[in-house]
Amino acid sequence: MQKKGNGFTETVESDGFKIKVYHIEGKNFIGNAIYNKELYNICEQYDIIQSSDYDQIASWNIYRKFPEKTIIYHGPYKSKYTKKYNIRSKIFDIFFLHRYNYKKAHIITKSKLAEGYLRKKGFKNITTAGVGLNPYYLEQNVEIIPEKISNLQKHKGKNKYILYVGAISKRKNFKFMLQIMNEIVNVRNMKDYKLIVVGNKIHKEQKYYDDCFKFINENNLKENIINLQTVEQKYLKYIYGCSDIYALPTQYDIFGMVYLEAMYFGVPIITTFCGGSSLLIKENENGFIRNLNDYKEWANVIINITNDSVKMSEIANKSKKEINENYLWSKVALKFENNYKKILNKK
Repeated sequence: MQKKGNGFTETVESDGFKIKVYHIEGKNFIGNAIYNKELYNICEQYDIIQSSDYDQIASWNIYRKFPEKTIIYHGPYKSKYTKKYNIRSKIFDIFFLHRYNYKKAHIITKSKLAEGYLRKKGFKNITTAGVGLNPYYLEQNVEIIPEKISNLQKHKGKNKYILYVGAISKRKNFKFMLQIMNEIVNVRNMKDYKLIVVGNKIHKEQKYYDDCFKFINENNLKENIINLQTVEQKYLKYIYGCSDIYALPTQYDIFGMVYLEAMYFGVPIITTFCGGSSLLIKENENGFIRNLNDYKEWANVIINITNDSVKMSEIANKSKKEINENYLWSKVALKFENNYKKILNKK
């Protein structure tokens, strides 16, 4: 570890490679990190600089100083559910977008939605690479499986397991998931459907969390909700392994790593149209995309697919193939490398 200016540097190892990490002090300004010249002195030493998100002042500053060697990796996009982000990016555009030929910046996006969002602003040099999955932690050997997870396997029987992995929050729309369960369990009297929940409440959404569990109690769904809360990544394969379908009625996601996980294990997905799903899911081939205006339709899809073993097997095979061929980090990294080479070859 070495002191440097206001911060320090350290070298860490990952997969046999040494990575140099610079810890630099910055100031927060409306969701932006503002750095002094120390950052730019470091940037001088490198052939490629990869920054995060077009609307960050740091990204704009790095491009302004090093336009020939800067790549911006961008994820967000405009949505009716992202009012604060929409306002912040609009302010950024007024002051920064049209200066220093910023629209010529080389950009890699996490989704087609993010790409379309930036093209509307005038950016042209864009490649969509997505996000990669590192299966290492998902595939670790485990000697002892926690009882709460082994019980899932033990009591599976004829039960149908719907899996929900995500925060219990307004954005993830957990209440809508409970409405789907109420439709299946109470209205259609299908008591063999169980919802496995992996996730915790958001700190600032205590009331929403309480309302969700009030709904569970008022609709006698307690026996059909298996709340696992936090689960270590190395145990997730056992949960995916006994799940019949993964459901995520999210209102907005920049990407959604859980899509990659579910598809890696061959679990059919039903979700909304957002960053990751728009790139990964092909309707009725490896998953289903639905709007949030009809929980009965979601119930129909869930019931139909979980009772069609042939279709589930087809989806499983296509999902696994898609992830292994295109969305492991070993595959996605090649897309980044190709973009780096384009910049290097221009010099």
